Amino acid sequence: MKSTNKRFITCPFCSLHCDDIEVEINSNKIKVLSEPIKNCTKKIEYFNISDKSNLKPFYKNKSLNYREAIIKSRTLLDKSQDITIVNHGTDVNGVRSILNFATHHNCTVDHINSKYLFKNLGIVQRKGYMATSLTEARNRCDVFLLFGKSILKKSPRLIDKVIFPEQSLCVKPKEKKLILIGEFDKKTIDILAKNYSVRNIKIKINDIPQLMELIQSKSIGKNDNIKAISNIISESKYLVASWSSSDLDVYKNADDVISSISDFILMRNKENRAACMPISGSLADATSSQTMTWLTGYPSRVKFDGSKFIHDRNICDSEFIIENNHTDIVMHISTVGLEKIKLNKKVKNIVIGHPNTTYSSKPDIFIPVGIPGIDHKSILFRTDNVVSLSLDKIRCMNLPSVKNIINDLLMVQD
Repeated sequence: MKSTNKRFITCPFCSLHCDDIEVEINSNKIKVLSEPIKNCTKKIEYFNISDKSNLKPFYKNKSLNYREAIIKSRTLLDKSQDITIVNHGTDVNGVRSILNFATHHNCTVDHINSKYLFKNLGIVQRKGYMATSLTEARNRCDVFLLFGKSILKKSPRLIDKVIFPEQSLCVKPKEKKLILIGEFDKKTIDILAKNYSVRNIKIKINDIPQLMELIQSKSIGKNDNIKAISNIISESKYLVASWSSSDLDVYKNADDVISSISDFILMRNKENRAACMPISGSLADATSSQTMTWLTGYPSRVKFDGSKFIHDRNICDSEFIIENNHTDIVMHISTVGLEKIKLNKKVKNIVIGHPNTTYSSKPDIFIPVGIPGIDHKSILFRTDNVVSLSLDKIRCMNLPSVKNIINDLLMVQD
């Protein structure tokens, strides 16, 4: 008998975790009903089960049952001289269980997006910056600076949830202004300009520091567009600057770009309120950094040395470790990612991944895992690190959580 129900869910698949998405679940197939953004709909429905989904564990192309896969994995892990765990996105309990496992096997633990995290943290450590939350930006911001190139493709609902919401406590939506700075495509700009007050400065990412200095000095010259934008910024009562580090990291001076934005915001606060609001990645980056900070004192890149977690952002860089053969087993954990997992054939690879996980080459062992907020209850942190959201189970696929699998790896006996 087919079961059908409609309900609102909190989406686990980007760092905004929007909680107003209505879906229909028909025989465990999810169909988005109310979500207006095509990118989001595609992402959510990508995780539906199909003929290509891997619902059974395997070892060297041989299908196994769940217990056999756990035993095979434990055997490989027990023989290892060094284990590296790469988090490609999991929930709070998943991160907690990873760290617990690391204390038993002296593992290195890293998040796949750590290099982007440390771009922002580096500025905080060296200079500090003034930050705000999604809710504060939604209700108080009147001028929004958006830097980069692809941030709206990665987090498309920034527009209707934060920048131009239908309702805002302190600023009428029609009075809000958006300024795009960077290499945004013309189609995105034209679509936004039809409905909102939008201006654009097309500029190479590398040149953003010079632009921020120019606007700050007010020595703009004859460029009418930059002059108009400078006036808008000068008249703002609550300015918010937002970017995604992954958008900027392809450029050599990403640190300088972020630093220039932060410095500009600090200077603006001498006259009116202004704040930074970086947008984290879509692989539960904020959840990972928050949970790891509580439990280890460090946001990422740690290793258990037998008595405590130690941190070194260079030595514990999983990409460096794997490329230089400093480990013999890598455990990749992916519950919310669409990206293909890059595997190094020179080491043993165990992938604990959702059924639609893809990889550059076949792992030695694959164990299918449930998706937080889809296959089991979960807690995830929003990009601003202010709010943790509870997600419910909405389908019944009998897929274990990361916590279940890690606990079984610790407890299994032949």
